[in-house]
Amino acid sequence: MKKFLVRVTLFLFAAFICATLLDVFLSSHLLKNKNRIFASLNQIYTDSTDYDLVINGSSRAWVQYDPIIIDSILAINSYNLGFNGSGINRQIVKYNKYCELHENPKYLIQNIDLWTMGITRGYEREQFFPYFIYDRNLIKVIDKYENFSLAEKYIPCYRYLGYKDVLLEALFEDNRKHWFEFSTKGYWGNNGVWNGDDLAKLDSVSCSCDTTSVRLFVDFLEQTTSNGTKVLFVYAPVYHEVRTKMINEHQMYKMYDTIAVRFNIPILDYNDIPLCYDTTYFYNGTHLNRIGAESFTIQLAHDIDSIGFLK
Repeated sequence: MKKFLVRVTLFLFAAFICATLLDVFLSSHLLKNKNRIFASLNQIYTDSTDYDLVINGSSRAWVQYDPIIIDSILAINSYNLGFNGSGINRQIVKYNKYCELHENPKYLIQNIDLWTMGITRGYEREQFFPYFIYDRNLIKVIDKYENFSLAEKYIPCYRYLGYKDVLLEALFEDNRKHWFEFSTKGYWGNNGVWNGDDLAKLDSVSCSCDTTSVRLFVDFLEQTTSNGTKVLFVYAPVYHEVRTKMINEHQMYKMYDTIAVRFNIPILDYNDIPLCYDTTYFYNGTHLNRIGAESFTIQLAHDIDSIGFLK
């Protein structure tokens, strides 16, 4: 019996070591991955540049603010931190990680809209898997909302089970999917076209926020402004028919206005500019395509200059 227990113990120990080595192998490869899901976070670890201005938000920041245009007009060095599919909780995590690895930016453009105050849980959670090995502090923070199981956190490789595509990415990275090789300073322009036909299926849209998300946002702004970063709120364009389906848009504006007054933050609103009435500039009702993003960013940069935000 004693020999049996010794053999079992040795087997389990060997299995643990092998699983740990495999975990290190998979995670280290994903840290270098240039595909969209992983590259968004990976880039802020690998890019050592300290930027003067950063853009924060969800995909509506990621695909709509072109840093190259901002730089060319304002003579500044900017970066787009937009985080696809992410509410305010993940946006804050990514921004804070950027500030941990870089100097605090002088300026922050915070995209605000009906969806900013959402709390994201579970969406594309696999993008965090490599950091279980390489940044436990990040996992500790993100776990407040992701609720990773004990097995995922402490058993090597367990979290990769059921994620076939992730394993294939780690082992055989598909060069054809390198979206971020075509991105610029965190921004990814979408070349999609849209004719608005799917709007008929959209019943209503409402602002998703609660006291938890508002508190998170306020605490974030307190921290950011106390660190000397100047903040600008921007309502990026939404196609006008989508706005007609927003059932609590007034409450959203009132909430952001109140927060802006508290922190003396200027607001630029682009929800009623001409391109909001032309599907040519969108790839869906809430996201500008590359043509729309370029037009919007040009106008934004000139407006930033006009209001003296960088002075």
